[in-house]
Amino acid sequence: MSIQKQSPWSLSTKNVVVIGIGAVLYGLLSYATNFIPVGGNSLRPAIVILTLIGALFGPLVGFFAGLIGNIIVDLFSGQIWINWDVGNGVIGLFAGFAYLLKGLDLSNGRIKGIHYLWIILLNFAGNVVGLIGATLYDAATGTPIETTLAGWSLPSIIVNTAWSATLGLLLIAAIAKRNSSMAGLEIGK
Repeated sequence: MSIQKQSPWSLSTKNVVVIGIGAVLYGLLSYATNFIPVGGNSLRPAIVILTLIGALFGPLVGFFAGLIGNIIVDLFSGQIWINWDVGNGVIGLFAGFAYLLKGLDLSNGRIKGIHYLWIILLNFAGNVVGLIGATLYDAATGTPIETTLAGWSLPSIIVNTAWSATLGLLLIAAIAKRNSSMAGLEIGK
């Protein structure tokens, strides 16, 4: 059974449901590791959820899953950091740009070696843009740039990219393999 790719910019009922599920998963799993420090931030293997959701459903879904998921973490932690919430949304947005890559169609199990490289690069770029953006906002509001950049952003960029390049790619490969084995199936025949 071949599944047709949807527009990456539409908010269909399916995409809204995926945003909700992705945000809750990202929020709860991020909060579960919130106590493990990485620089001035926390360890977040849950970042791979944004890698997966972005690649499967596109930039809009990735953005909102990251934004809302990080708001969930903030709510459990007792304080809202909207600039970091938007930064996590940007990570999901960039992860979703993988959905736009020519020849990549995870729903039908189509992925090439070059796509894996692009997924890593897009995740790295999303972390840089999203987290440095949050850092610059904090610096503009009075937090020393050394604290925000060296303590909060750079360690997170490195660790998040490592998670996406390892566990994220393994999960994407597994999903592609599973979906490729189902690509020729017809329902009702």
